[in-house]
Order: sequence, then C-alpha cells, then structure tokens
Amino acid sequence: MSAQGKILCLIALSALPSWAGLVEEIRSHRDGIAVWWVGNAGWLIKSDGVLIGTDLDLEGEEKVQPPPVTARELAAELDVVFVTHHHGDHCNEPTLRTLAQGARTTFVLPRPCLKEAGDLGIPKERLIVPAPGRAFEIKGIRVEPVHAIHGNQEFTVLTREPDFAEKITQNCGYVLTIGGKRFFQPGDSVLTEEHLGLKSIDVLFVSPTVHNMYIDRSMILINRLEPAYIFPQHFGTYREAEDSLFWTRGYPDELKARLSATLQRRYHKLRQGEKFVVR
Repeated sequence: MSAQGKILCLIALSALPSWAGLVEEIRSHRDGIAVWWVGNAGWLIKSDGVLIGTDLDLEGEEKVQPPPVTARELAAELDVVFVTHHHGDHCNEPTLRTLAQGARTTFVLPRPCLKEAGDLGIPKERLIVPAPGRAFEIKGIRVEPVHAIHGNQEFTVLTREPDFAEKITQNCGYVLTIGGKRFFQPGDSVLTEEHLGLKSIDVLFVSPTVHNMYIDRSMILINRLEPAYIFPQHFGTYREAEDSLFWTRGYPDELKARLSATLQRRYHKLRQGEKFVVR
C-alpha cells in the first residue's frame, strides 16, 4: 500500500465510531446495574441478565451522528422496550419493527402509540399497553406508569394534536424498580405534581428542553427528589433548525451549573454509547 493509501486508511479508521464493540460490552456486563445512553431519550439498562430500553430511536435520519447501536443488533439482546409516547423520536417505527422481527423483546407501548404507528408487527403476547396509575411487573421489574403531559413551544402544553386530551391521559412516564434501584423516566412531560410526589427515586433521567422541564422546572424536580444519580437527556442528538430548537436543543450544562455542589457530583452527562455503572 502506498504512503498516501495508508494515510487514507488511518483517516477512515479514525472516523469509525468508538462504540463499535457496544453490543459485546452489553453482553459481557453481568454484575450490578449498567446504563448506556443511545441518544435523545433512549437508554439501555442491564441488571441481573435482563436488558431493557426506553424510547429507542435508532435510525440515523437527521441525527448529529449515527446511533451507537442498531435495532438489528439489539433484536436478539433486548428483553423489554418501554415507549413513553407517540412521537417518532420516542416511538420510532423502524426501530420497533426491527425489534419485533426478533423473538425476544416485549413491548410496553401506550395506546396512542398503537393508534399513531399502526401495525408494527408485534405479536399480541409480546405487547403490554400501560396506563398511568396501574402498576405491573415484567421480567422481575416493577413498573409504575405515571402521567406524561407533553409540552410544546414557549413552555406551553401541546394541545394542537387530534385527541390531545386522550394522549394526555394515556401517555406514560415510568418508575422502574430494577436491581433494588428506582429509576424514573418521565418521557416528554412538563413538571406535574405527580412527579413531585414520587418517593425514593435513585436514578432520574431529566430533559432540560423548552418543551419539557427546561432548566428551572428540572431544578425543582431534582431538588425535590434528590436522586443519587441524575442523567440529562434529549440533547445533542438531532440536527438543530430554527423551528425545532424547542425540542432539539437541550441545556444540560446550564442545568448542572444551577445545581448545588452536592447535586452536581451526582450529575452525569454521558456521551452516546458510554457506559455508566450504578452502584
């Protein structure tokens, strides 16, 4: 190979994602609880051999960078996928269809997702339709669905969609008890009194965007719950445009700067594909 060819080869290798071995890393994790951020509000959580995901959007369209794992790679690994609501960056149809082609994954989809997405090819025996206030268990995980009230531009509540009242009552955030820890994934939601009434939350995923809790209401939630681990989400995933900043632009650094020193030490802004072990 010529010198020029070697240089081009090195450049190409350096451009490859650093998370090329993510699936192997997930498979090899056996002790304790691990989380991986896979972009937007997408998380993978593994404990006691059970792998779950939340709001997995693993398509590359309009993304700043390719997702760190594909749905095809996860189809044989993922035990449960939780979806909070019907928008495509959370209820991603191509991702869900690919996962459904495998024989492993159980799907927890609020009713508005089923109405909006149509036929995803999910067998009935692998589908659970949650409802806020009705707890259940799956794969040894206790699931407590809570209301998720979707926000919009200029800190408003989203009411322009058809059946918005139905979606407000049926879209879900989730409190998940995994490996003795209580995780809270609020989904896309403004701050509610239900959130502030939660008890003993160990791990909080928070979305500091205009259409969610932004900075000030995220602070209220964090200060009330005082979780041991705080993970910002819904930032740095989609390419930003002027008309989409209310949901594509997050403010994780600004949020951290407003927290107390104690809570800042509990705040962990991950890179996509990065692993974090919850102790």
